[in-house]
Amino acid sequence: MGDAKEHVFKVGGLRDELNGREIEHNLIQLDGVEEVRVSLPEGSVQVRYDPAVTDREYLARTLDSLGYSPYVR
Repeated sequence: MGDAKEHVFKVGGLRDELNGREIEHNLIQLDGVEEVRVSLPEGSVQVRYDPAVTDREYLARTLDSLGYSPYVR
């Protein structure tokens, strides 16, 4: 495994604990994802992942496909 990277996504549509569990459940199943933390007050998703296996763009597309659009920075 390569060196893990972390990225924090600000997302829209994150309303309650059920949304947070849905995001965690789906992202943690992706190859290369090591940890997912959702912050409802901040409207953010922190993901630790192996960049040799997956990348930030794929994680963003996955969030978008779940209905939680990452903010463009």
